[in-house]
Amino acid sequence: MRATIDQSSTSRTTPRAEFPAPLRRAWFVWSVAAACYFVALFHRSSLAVAADAATERFSTSPATLSVLSALQLAIYLALQIPAGVLADRIGPRRMITAATLALAVGSAVFAVSASLLGGLAGRALIGFGDAFLFTNVLRLAAHWFSADRFGRVAAVTGLVGGIGQLAATAPLSTSLRMLGWVGTFSGAAALTAVLALSAWTMLRDRPDGPAGHAERAEDTAGAELHERVSASLKAVVTRSGTWHSFWVHFVMMGQFVAVTVLWGPPWLIESQGYDPAAASSWVLLCVGGFLAGSWLCGQYVAGRPRRRQRFAFVLSMLVAVTWLVLIGWPGVLPAALLTVLLLIIGVAGGSAMLAFDGVRAANATHRSGLAVGTANMGGFTAAVLIQLAVGGILRLAADLPAGPSYRLAYLPVLALVVLGTLGQLRQLRLMRREQPAASTTSG
Repeated sequence: MRATIDQSSTSRTTPRAEFPAPLRRAWFVWSVAAACYFVALFHRSSLAVAADAATERFSTSPATLSVLSALQLAIYLALQIPAGVLADRIGPRRMITAATLALAVGSAVFAVSASLLGGLAGRALIGFGDAFLFTNVLRLAAHWFSADRFGRVAAVTGLVGGIGQLAATAPLSTSLRMLGWVGTFSGAAALTAVLALSAWTMLRDRPDGPAGHAERAEDTAGAELHERVSASLKAVVTRSGTWHSFWVHFVMMGQFVAVTVLWGPPWLIESQGYDPAAASSWVLLCVGGFLAGSWLCGQYVAGRPRRRQRFAFVLSMLVAVTWLVLIGWPGVLPAALLTVLLLIIGVAGGSAMLAFDGVRAANATHRSGLAVGTANMGGFTAAVLIQLAVGGILRLAADLPAGPSYRLAYLPVLALVVLGTLGQLRQLRLMRREQPAASTTSG
C-alpha cells in the first residue's frame, strides 16, 4: 500500500522517459526561462518601491495608485487558466518569449507615461506578461526534468523569483535616484527585450533525442484523443491533490504578496512609525525569508509527499498565529518581534512553491501547465481579495488613528489564512479517504 495518494497518482499518470535529458543541458534551458521569471518578479514588485515617485509623476494619491497594483494582480489572476492551457497547447518557448516581450513593452510604456491612464496601460501589460511566465517555466521543467526532481526545480524557480524581488528593492531605489524615472524603467525595458530575444533563440520545449521522442509520444497520444480544454480542466479540478495545492498556495503566497507588494510599506510607515528607507529594509527582510523558505523546501521537503503535506499544514497554522499576533499587539511592535513575524511571512511565501510539487504529482504530465496554473490561482485569489478588503476597511476607518485602522484592515488577511488552512485539512482528509481505493486499483 502506498503511503500517500500523491505517490499513487504519480505512478499512474507520470511516465518517466527511459533516457532522461543530460542534466547540464536541462539546467541551461531552465536557467534561460528562469531569468525571464526573474525579470517578471522585478517588474511585478517595482511599483511598491517606486510608489512615492509614482504618486508625484502621475499627480495622484496613494489610494488611487493602489488601483495599479490591483489591476496588475487581477489580470495575473484572470489569465492563470489560459496560461496553463496555452502552455500545454502552444508550448513554453513561444509563450515565455511573448510574455517577456509584453513585460518589456509594459515597462517602456510605464517609463514614458506622465498620466495615470498611461501608467495603467503599462502595468496592465506587465500583469499580462507576468501571468504567463511562471506557469510556462514550470511547464518547461516538466519536459526537461524527471518527476522526482520537479519539486526541487519548482523551489529553485521560486528562489530565482525572490532574487528578482530583491532587485526591485534597494537596487531599484538607487537607480531611481541616479537615473531618474525614465532612465530606470526604459533601461529595464531594454534589458527585458534582450532577454526575450535570448529566450526565443535558446529555449526548446523539450529535449532532443530519445527523451524528446518519449515526450512527443505522450503529447501525440493526447492529440489523437482530441482532448478538449474543458475535459482537461475537469480532469485537473476533480483531483483532491490539485485543491490541496490550491489552498497551500492560497495561504502562503497570498499573505506574502499582501506585505511585499501591497500593504506592507504603508503599514510600516503609517502604523509602525518607520521612514520609507527603513520600511524598505523591513520588506527586504521579508523577501530574505522568502529566499530561505524556497531553499529550505527545495533541499528538505520537495519530492517527499508526506513531509510536504505535514510541513505545509504546520506552517499554515504558524502563519495564522503570526497574523493573530500582528493584529492583536497593542501599539508599535518591538523590533525583535517584528523581525520574527516578517521572517515567518517570508518563509511561508517561499514555501508556497510546494504547491507546484504537489499539483505536479497529482496530475498527468501533459496537463501540467493547466495544473500549475490552477494551483497558482490560489495565492493570487487571496492577494486580490486582500487588496479589496484591506483597502475598503482603511477607507471606512479613515477617521481612526493609523494603528487601530490597520489592525482592523488586516482582519480579512487572518480570516483568509484560516480559511485556506481549513481547506488544506479538508483536502488532506479526502486524499486519505481516496488512498485505499487507489491502492486497491493499482494492486
